[in-house]
Amino acid sequence: MKTVEIELYSEASNNAIVRVPGRSFPGVVIQGDSLSILHENAKTLSLRVQQLGIQDEELLYAAQELQGQLLDRLLHDQKTLAAHDISLPYTRAASGSDLVSLVPNEDDEH
Repeated sequence: MKTVEIELYSEASNNAIVRVPGRSFPGVVIQGDSLSILHENAKTLSLRVQQLGIQDEELLYAAQELQGQLLDRLLHDQKTLAAHDISLPYTRAASGSDLVSLVPNEDDEH
């Protein structure tokens, strides 16, 4: 861990807006527990799309991409917290197997 000076534009609860050194634009800080909830919502959406047998390829890609992006961020958060001996702010840790596969993976096609 290193300490750096950041610019704080908003301290709104679970919606802080900050700019870190080297970035042109500010970013939104999402707490780990809220990120976990967002990922679970995206996973639920993907599972429901799968259960309904929806064949709209654009929707399938969008749902999987949304869940995958949130899962990647959640896994990064978990790995970072573990590296600093910080407990998770939620009960069940996510894993790569949480991704609901709705479309073929590019690696699977070869």
